[in-house]
Amino acid sequence: MATTAMTKEQQILALLAKNPFLQQNEIAEQLGITRSSVANYIMNLSNKGKIRGKGYILAPHKRIVTIGGTNMDIAGTALTELRLQDSNLGKIKCSAGGVARNIAQNIAMLGQESHLISVVGDDTSGVSLLETTRLAGVKIEQCYKLANQTTSTYLSLHNHSGEMVVAINDMDILQCLTPELLVSRLDFIQHSDVLVLDCNLSETTLAWLFTHCGHLPIFVDPVSTFKAMKIKPYLHKIHTLKPNRMEAEILSGITIEQPEDRVKVANWFHSQGLQRLVMSLGADGVFYSEKDGFADTMAAFKTDIVNVTGAGDAMMAGLACCYLENWSFSASVRYAQACSAMALASVFTNNPNLSDDSVKQLLEN
Repeated sequence: MATTAMTKEQQILALLAKNPFLQQNEIAEQLGITRSSVANYIMNLSNKGKIRGKGYILAPHKRIVTIGGTNMDIAGTALTELRLQDSNLGKIKCSAGGVARNIAQNIAMLGQESHLISVVGDDTSGVSLLETTRLAGVKIEQCYKLANQTTSTYLSLHNHSGEMVVAINDMDILQCLTPELLVSRLDFIQHSDVLVLDCNLSETTLAWLFTHCGHLPIFVDPVSTFKAMKIKPYLHKIHTLKPNRMEAEILSGITIEQPEDRVKVANWFHSQGLQRLVMSLGADGVFYSEKDGFADTMAAFKTDIVNVTGAGDAMMAGLACCYLENWSFSASVRYAQACSAMALASVFTNNPNLSDDSVKQLLEN
């Protein structure tokens, strides 16, 4: 499995958190880099608002908390045209996955403080998942490891173009992520700056979180058409919803056949109280709309698609990070699309090269 080490900027912030009066030459010595390199990193961190004033005073911590699924992903990709009911030559790989876990990892890789709340079993997969997630920069202290439970597993089959054909998931352990379990984390959740939820959570747990965390900007990934229906009564509690076309149709009851139908769907969601809609249209890009604001379609980035798994998770991470940084809605959507494009171009569910700098470089190009 690919793991992601802390970036130099993250390492510098960690050192300054312990001692804000460290000199640049001292930082350089501890990190094994030149003083001029430290100066450049310090300048970038100041421009990003991570460091304020003299003495390298750090900006107040802002955190994004993501709650939902964590699972072991097993993906098989055919090398030639897929033949059903037959054995196919291909490649099989295992990696850390789960919608919420993927989103949390992408958020961390984009440079934000990212906390994950999820459940794993006390098995080898659970230990591996938590360690992989921790090494990627995600804070996992709020996760639960449950005795006598099997860690969630997701098995997907892809054609030779990288498109998913079918998937099977064994996610029974997520039913254990109940309000009774989460109440011990409620104060921590309520003091987050952005809350991201996936619909792998039970309807009871989602309802409980909407009730107790309604003061927070809540971002929701529907996950699938079936699971999307859990949030229909709570759309007024959601700040940003990121469905695909089919999930938007099943929730709104409106079929999208023409471009003008996208506006009808958006108007329906806003009439239910939703603040922002970001609807993936696949190769047609993204349709986005804001309540009492504007709506538009943004074309997709041109990229060679290697693997579609994880693209939506990267997009959600980008949206949450941009909200935390007070970006405009349209700029946030474009940034999120760039995150998604990087995921599409990687053999890994979470592109190990994803960073705030790499996304901005893609936007500039």
